Amino acid sequence: MEFTITAEQQQLVEMVEDFARREVAPLTREMDENQTFLPPEVWRKMADLNLLASYVPEEYGGLGLKAMDILLTRQAWARGGGCLGSLLSWGASDGIGTVGILKHGTEAQKRKYLPGIISGEKISCFALTEPDSGSDAFKMRSRAVKQGDHYVLNGTKMFITNGPFCDMGIVLAITDPSKGVLGVSAFIFEKDFPGFSRGKKLDKMGMRSSPTSELIFEDCIIPEENLLGGEGMGALVANTTLHWERTGMGFAIGAMEYNLKLCQEYAAQRIQFGEPIGNFQSVRHRLAEMKIDIEAAKYLFYRMAWLVDTDQIPALLDISVGKAFLSKALLRNADAAISTFGGYGVCTEYPVQRSYRDAKIIEIGGGTYDIQLNMIGAALMGPRQKTKK
Repeated sequence: MEFTITAEQQQLVEMVEDFARREVAPLTREMDENQTFLPPEVWRKMADLNLLASYVPEEYGGLGLKAMDILLTRQAWARGGGCLGSLLSWGASDGIGTVGILKHGTEAQKRKYLPGIISGEKISCFALTEPDSGSDAFKMRSRAVKQGDHYVLNGTKMFITNGPFCDMGIVLAITDPSKGVLGVSAFIFEKDFPGFSRGKKLDKMGMRSSPTSELIFEDCIIPEENLLGGEGMGALVANTTLHWERTGMGFAIGAMEYNLKLCQEYAAQRIQFGEPIGNFQSVRHRLAEMKIDIEAAKYLFYRMAWLVDTDQIPALLDISVGKAFLSKALLRNADAAISTFGGYGVCTEYPVQRSYRDAKIIEIGGGTYDIQLNMIGAALMGPRQKTKK
């Protein structure tokens, strides 16, 4: 395995980290308090820098960057002070709201939708979860019935990142209840389709700069040409998307690095008992443990990116191990940061308290920690065995 950062990658990383530090970090407190996403002018600047869906091939307007390039840039964004919420919405638009179109869409669908996402004109989303189906996602109630040259979709989706302002997205619904998982299909929807509306915006504890809402499909008309991958291909589209989402969550490593830097700076200038608290062994050990988690997480996610870039498919075991480790490491990191800052750590003036609130959602989104353990256990032991009576 080769994880050496090239000169070109280093240049890209420095550019993104500097952009986040200048353009995004000063806005994060206001975005968190008001539950708002990046201002349109910042989103346009990101598009001008080719940061949106840059993994998409050049023929559709992207840069054709590799998985490692994407991971490094998202990590740099967070390390520069770009909050996790903005990264979550960014990834929901050009990641999980886009990769299904790239991997399973028709040529016409790719030509129609990918350029707009890359240019920043369109913000996408991925609508799978429902009020009554989360981890058991394919027990959804949404139904899509074919009528002539279109489908009529009815259902409600819940916890949809970018829901309050998306222009389009991918939605999953049952087209043939008799086939179970093989009866689930995926569709590309647009905000102006008849029968589409947005439900209530959710007031969340963390990731507040990533607005979330219900999406409502009430006799929503979906043109036949917007069927993604063919009828019954919804599970494949979803699995491709979740694979991408869990691998892409390595962006949170940058947030851990940002917290460590803040803690180093604070420990060097905070004086107690006549000396900087950074002199105390307990503080040094806390920072050392933060660094250990960062380096371990890097190895797990860089390896996944390397597998993708060498045309290998990371095993579900690799992805689940990485996602499970990162979710707990991120919580440990945020907790250690607050402990280092003490009373100031829980004040909104300091960003470490936000990282604590944001971290919990990484443990839940894209497959909960418990689900990852189930998948790891299944990989180790095989299917659960029934005891004969």
